[in-house]
Amino acid sequence: MYVVIVGMGEVGRYVTQVLQSEQHDVVAIDNDTQALHRVGERADVAVLSGYGASLDVLVKARAHEADLVVAVTNFDEVNLLAALASKHIGAKRTIARLQGKEYSNVEEGIQYGMLGIDVVVNPRVLVAQEIAKIARSHGALDVLGLAGNRIEVVQLELKANSKVLHKPLTNLSLPEQVLVAAVVRDRELFVPGGADVLLPGDRVYLVGRTGHMEVVEEQFCGGREAARVCIVGGGVVGEALARSLTGADVEVLVIEKNRDAAERLAMTHPKVTVVHGDGTNLTLLEEEQVGSFDLFCAVSHEDEVNLMSGLLAKRVGASRTVSLVHRPDYMDIYRQLGIDVVLSPRQTASDHILKWVRQTELKSLTILEGGQAEILELEATAGSRVVGTPIKRLNFPRGAILGAIVSRGAARVPRGEDVITPGDTVVVLTTASTRSQVERLFRRRML
Repeated sequence: MYVVIVGMGEVGRYVTQVLQSEQHDVVAIDNDTQALHRVGERADVAVLSGYGASLDVLVKARAHEADLVVAVTNFDEVNLLAALASKHIGAKRTIARLQGKEYSNVEEGIQYGMLGIDVVVNPRVLVAQEIAKIARSHGALDVLGLAGNRIEVVQLELKANSKVLHKPLTNLSLPEQVLVAAVVRDRELFVPGGADVLLPGDRVYLVGRTGHMEVVEEQFCGGREAARVCIVGGGVVGEALARSLTGADVEVLVIEKNRDAAERLAMTHPKVTVVHGDGTNLTLLEEEQVGSFDLFCAVSHEDEVNLMSGLLAKRVGASRTVSLVHRPDYMDIYRQLGIDVVLSPRQTASDHILKWVRQTELKSLTILEGGQAEILELEATAGSRVVGTPIKRLNFPRGAILGAIVSRGAARVPRGEDVITPGDTVVVLTTASTRSQVERLFRRRML
């Protein structure tokens, strides 16, 4: 696949490196020669210095021949113009990342066909929707919706008093439509077998049918749905999150440092309690009784504010904390310091963009643990190895697990006797080392 990427910030660099590693032909465009130099040092790609929305620059990059043009600069207008111009001169598909408030009403952060652009992604709204799912969960660190939200992947961290510790997985009384898909221990992810046991501090990925996860969440970590949520930062993420939560009758408090932004937020969202103040002010957090809230979310534009306010919220008694980090490299550090949930809009944008450069059988892809594993949503095609054979006889590779099947609109967690039929959507969790083996199972065999 021939891909042109406009903008070599965090997202552009990451997507460029992943695509180059998968043997795609990539051209990287940026008007910052130092940014291009950094990309050129890490990936074997062509680089072009210039204004990414310029028609002349796009023609030099052969955007008219591109299978995909991705516009991910830090300027929304440049991304719009670059995507529109590329589409106009013949690019097959275009993706633009938009982050401003003007685009924060996009349904779940994604819009298709906007102004002729194939996909418009607002990662800040996507992150807000992800946090809202976490708030509605019973103690989850992350909640992913797959297969049209018929299947959920839930990430939980096991405390020392969890009821599921030190027992072989085969002895756990899990709901029929839920399974343990992966475990992260000492920062290493593995796909467990029936004899494996869970230990305090493990992070566990569970896969199951939507509507069946609350019971298992309570079984694993004893949490509850958040009824009161405090948000630091009233920007795009904070406002989208507040709007989503108040629509679900959750009590919301927003702390916003900018007076004008705080006043506007209070006027446009009367159900939200808005406080003008600094989220890193310990006295303010104590006065607002932040420790009594079920969930504390630090979602400002500044990483330092998000980290410090999250740590202070923990200090005053907040049971669960969420912090945004705009540098994905820092996510592990935040967790090590005690933040429960760490999310990156840039990582979210990268994940959604990468979904559009895979094979046609792959309907979606979610990267876990910095690339240690992936969740693939694949379509089973007639003639592929997975079709027509009971699952227990498929010889599924070690390091991968078949998590769910969606057939004719009905989702289920499969058992050994189940058979995949053509057209079924299949959810697979696989480690990076076994992904190629999994994909071979879903490819059509030559006649």
